[in-house]
Amino acid sequence: MLSVARTRTAHKNPHSKNQLLRNHFLLTQLAENDLHQISKTASLEHYSRNQSIFFQGDRKTDLMIVVSGRVKLSATSAEGRELLASILEPGDMLGEISVIDGRPRSYDATALAPTELLIVHRQDLIPFLAKRPEICVSWLAILCERLRHSEKLVQETVFLDVEARLARQLVGLAKAYGRKQGKGIFLDVKLTQRDLANLVGMTRESINKQLCRWRRQGVVAFRGKQYTILDFDFLKREVKKA
Repeated sequence: MLSVARTRTAHKNPHSKNQLLRNHFLLTQLAENDLHQISKTASLEHYSRNQSIFFQGDRKTDLMIVVSGRVKLSATSAEGRELLASILEPGDMLGEISVIDGRPRSYDATALAPTELLIVHRQDLIPFLAKRPEICVSWLAILCERLRHSEKLVQETVFLDVEARLARQLVGLAKAYGRKQGKGIFLDVKLTQRDLANLVGMTRESINKQLCRWRRQGVVAFRGKQYTILDFDFLKREVKKA
């Protein structure tokens, strides 16, 4: 894995960081003075493509908000197998669990593109959360969403076959990253077949067989890490049948 090579940027204009904090839905209720206090110690960090942001087990407990770029969260087994947990976009945050419990990171985080993160330090954020229950409730809603997502993945792994699981994943990717291209939907995110396999909890070989079957049927087209959905309605029907 690539070593961490971060570049910190101390913005001379604190209002830019104030605005970034203000734009995040969790912090919209903070008073201007509160935002100013947090932004004084917050920092902006830049990462190039494929640079590591943190590793599983790191003891950093800062909150990170994606300002621009794209971040991959993954975990690696002792055998070296990677599980792709999620892909974060601008406005998403990472590290919220470590902020609350103060424990080490549970995932690896890697920049998939040139990425800028706003870093809010735990020691600066916790005092504000302790005094503002309404923000804590919003935070709990996010954690519940993460938990429901994890439970859904477990259920799909147990109950759905590879066709239904891959169809559901491609439909979700199309909604998140799809871009109309001719008669198809181009997925504007680069994923290997191993990444897709990790997302649905199958082997790469199973994913390859299913993709090749759908390519022959005119459902999808793919080359390398790029995919185009040619028959979106077919995939939606497969999801409904599951």
